[in-house]
Amino acid sequence: MNNPIKVAIIDDHKIVLQGLRSLLIAEEQIEIIGVYQCPDEFLKNEIPLQIDVLLLDVNLGAKSGITLAKHLGIHYNHVKIIMLTALEDQATIEGAIQAGALGYITKETEKEELLQAICEAYAGRRFFSKKISRIVFDGYAQSVQEKQETLLSDRELEVLTYLSEGLKHKEMADLMCVSVKTVETHKANLQKKLNLYTTADLVKYALRNKIVEL
Repeated sequence: MNNPIKVAIIDDHKIVLQGLRSLLIAEEQIEIIGVYQCPDEFLKNEIPLQIDVLLLDVNLGAKSGITLAKHLGIHYNHVKIIMLTALEDQATIEGAIQAGALGYITKETEKEELLQAICEAYAGRRFFSKKISRIVFDGYAQSVQEKQETLLSDRELEVLTYLSEGLKHKEMADLMCVSVKTVETHKANLQKKLNLYTTADLVKYALRNKIVEL
């Protein structure tokens, strides 16, 4: 890398700023432009125009890092933002991504991972620390599951439950006060919506997603 990556850091805790500065200042590929305890300090003197990457805390006391990220996205969209925070909840992560952050890492991250995040963001690529990646994936999986379940009608969920209990089509029809053909139609709709075409796979889906329990 010919030119160092110009980095600024915003965190409302002075000790965190000092620690991050000490951690990064010896790195040849990094140039620390400044460290700031509040967004107003950072925005003074057009500091955003001087940097490539910003390490930004989510919670800045009375200010919000996510609000600042949105502001930078409008007025200084060349700045690549990495949220560096202790907050690990799904809603905050999603809010940061929607605000334009390319990276999201926790304050307990190792130096190597921090450097990797800076380099990836500088190149315009997303980066999440391992812990955050798991949270993001779990949240995505949960949303997919919820979307699938909302697509299923009450009758389809009822058939799925009965299938998991090992009932035959005729037994289901009697319990539901419908014809066997109607039960078969509900099952076919289930298979199509979930892209699962055997009874065993439907039962596994129901158990895995806690629609039924053993």
